[in-house]
Amino acid sequence: MVDTNGNQVKSSDSESVVLHRLEVAVEEITGQPAETLRQQTLTELRRRTEARTKTKMLFRSRFPLIGRGNVMRDKVRDHKFVEAQLQEALK
Repeated sequence: MVDTNGNQVKSSDSESVVLHRLEVAVEEITGQPAETLRQQTLTELRRRTEARTKTKMLFRSRFPLIGRGNVMRDKVRDHKFVEAQLQEALK
C-alpha cells in the first residue's frame, strides 16, 4: 500500500493512512488545520462556516432514528453545557 506521499506502508498502517487522508481532505475543504478544528466548539465552527459561506447552517435531529437519550431535539448544546451536565450526573 502507498500513502499520500508515495511511501510504502504496511497493511496494518492502513487505518492511520486513511485517517491522515481524511484529515488532509478536511483541511483542504475548511481551510483550517485539523488540530484547530478539534479545539473549537460546534458553535464556533458553525459561526466561522456561516461567515465564510454567507449561509445559515441548519441542524436537524433524526430522533429517534439516530442516537439515544443524548439527542437534544430542540437545540444544539455547546461543549461547556454538555460537560457541566456530565459532571453533575457523575456526582
